[in-house]
Amino acid sequence: MTVLELLDELEEMINAAPKLPLTGKIMVDANEILDMANDIRLSLPDDVPQAKWVQDEKERILADAKSEYERIIIEAKKQADTMVEKDVITARAVDVAGEIYRKADEYSKNMTLRTYRYMDDVLTGFREKIVDVNNTYFNTLYNDITREFEQITGVLDHDINEVRVMTDDTENAALPEHRIQIPVGEGGNE
Repeated sequence: MTVLELLDELEEMINAAPKLPLTGKIMVDANEILDMANDIRLSLPDDVPQAKWVQDEKERILADAKSEYERIIIEAKKQADTMVEKDVITARAVDVAGEIYRKADEYSKNMTLRTYRYMDDVLTGFREKIVDVNNTYFNTLYNDITREFEQITGVLDHDINEVRVMTDDTENAALPEHRIQIPVGEGGNE
């Protein structure tokens, strides 16, 4: 017999059983009911235990899926935080590189100006010494030497003027602008 047929027979047995007055209860043979329950249990298809296994397996798979989902979310958050941190580090590196360029250009300009000023001082001092030597020793004695000193002084004046023009040009020149380029496609935003 099938499970459904056995259940129908059990229902008929309950409906046909004598009723106890005023209680709503019935009288059935206990052995008959136990035999019927045993027959139903034996008639249950193999699918019922397998269905329980499927249900248990479904719950395990769902728990594994939830655990994997949470792991993926945590990993995605870590990766997003790392990417944001890399972007911040890159932006800071660009700022620092720009500042280094600016300081290097400023230092270079200052060194150039100091060099020109030093040259100006040396040449001016040398010129003054030449004039002093000319006035002290040779002015009255050697007119030819005077002409040579005047030529040297003229050359020195010309050189001094050139140094001063270079100094002014350097002092008034704008610092160069540098474009800092970030390599694309390396280790990040692709």
